Amino acid sequence: MKLSSNSVFLFLLSLSILSCRNNSLKTDEKALAREILNENKARPESSNTDSKFSKRGKDEPVTFRKKEIRSVDSQNPPVRIDIPGTVNNTRKFKLSDIASSIRYVKLQTPPDTLLLYDHFYYRPDLDSKIRSDDEQIIFEGLFGLTRFNMQGEYQETIWKNETGIKFAGSVVGWGGQDFFGVPFQSPVSLSNGNLYFTFDDRPSGTGLVMKYKSPDNKIISSQSRTETKGPGIVPGDTLFITSNQLYQSFDLIFGTSPDTWAGINNKWNAGTSGSLMVTYDNKGDTLCQFTDYDRIENFKHTTYRSHAVLTGFYYNGLLTIKQEYNDTIFRLVTPNQLLPVYIIDFGVFKVNYMDGLNPNFDLSGKYMLNSLNETNDFLLLRYTENNDSPNNRKKNAVKFYNALFSKKEGKLYHLPGGTVSPQGLENDLDGGISFWPEFITPQGEMMKLVSGKVIKDYVSSTEFKSAKITIENRQKQISMASGLKPTDMVVIIVN
Repeated sequence: MKLSSNSVFLFLLSLSILSCRNNSLKTDEKALAREILNENKARPESSNTDSKFSKRGKDEPVTFRKKEIRSVDSQNPPVRIDIPGTVNNTRKFKLSDIASSIRYVKLQTPPDTLLLYDHFYYRPDLDSKIRSDDEQIIFEGLFGLTRFNMQGEYQETIWKNETGIKFAGSVVGWGGQDFFGVPFQSPVSLSNGNLYFTFDDRPSGTGLVMKYKSPDNKIISSQSRTETKGPGIVPGDTLFITSNQLYQSFDLIFGTSPDTWAGINNKWNAGTSGSLMVTYDNKGDTLCQFTDYDRIENFKHTTYRSHAVLTGFYYNGLLTIKQEYNDTIFRLVTPNQLLPVYIIDFGVFKVNYMDGLNPNFDLSGKYMLNSLNETNDFLLLRYTENNDSPNNRKKNAVKFYNALFSKKEGKLYHLPGGTVSPQGLENDLDGGISFWPEFITPQGEMMKLVSGKVIKDYVSSTEFKSAKITIENRQKQISMASGLKPTDMVVIIVN
């Protein structure tokens, strides 16, 4: 979670984490706020984390069918990207250097206005997320999943979270034993027109992996699901049933073909269970379990630090992943083959995974990946010096750096200077707000979700007033901002 020092606090940590420390929801706002500002994640209680890998559905045993393959393609070995060795290779990229067009899609307000609610609407980096396959836009927020077409028109409410969300003054928390819905900290994915998402059924003590196919061009009204609770009313097909405890469920879910999918673990879960990723068929049969070779042993602390980025995205139809504290970027070529394609080398500035998890280890002076996106021409990397945490942001103790790796040239270029908050590329296409993608569609369109307030604030800023842009572009920005409410959600699409 990322907080600004003068902002209202949003409790993003699931209350299931708090329950591991035998805490219930804090009704005292100051106490809850202190809990939120704790940058260290509670270490889960001891459990059999291997259990989810030995169950199909509820209790049916499975057999690991294929041995994992991680061999290097001798004809196309992984490309090494040297971060410290290229720090002086700078170039002031602008948006026009990587794209030629930009458009803004305002998401239509759905019948239930809570679905587009974002507690951090006043800042550029929202907690809500978007995913798109260039046919539809899925909005994932605190209150559930909503589908829009590419023009931003409301299509359907896939799911609304109606339990387990509580407000205490200016603080909002979610989770707890009554939570029944889609945990919004776990990004959804789209593959072959199918939506994949995780679902927490806390009352029954289970978690679900769901596959949902949206109806074509059909608007479905939001329907209340508070009267009856149970797996049968969750939209879509149930692919897998697990324990819903945070340390016994996957952090990322991806469809890998019409008949297969993959679940990826964060570093703590992978390092304790020994499983980095598992691939399955739609019946829940295990196709392959990929080993995490960096096991966590003899960890002496009662808490561990949660790193920000477990990378997963599609490129040319292939699932691409990078584990926290690991150098290698892999593509899943077949259900049992991970192909190394890039090595992001931080050199002496790299963080050892045990040090990274250790909440007492000083990470100042260390580099960590903050975000990674890929187009046909570039890898867009953002990394930080020191850990990106609420406390470090508040103290200006973390620096953000942007870099672009040109595939054509085989060179990494750093944008000049570091900043104390994430910054994007100067938008010289239409003079709008700066841009750095948070998601790239399979067709290569770069997307970022912003609120109306962010756009309105930019148009009122000194930066905009002094920008050297055409009168036409200036008027377009002013006109767009004047037609937005602060809480409106806008998808910026760059191509």
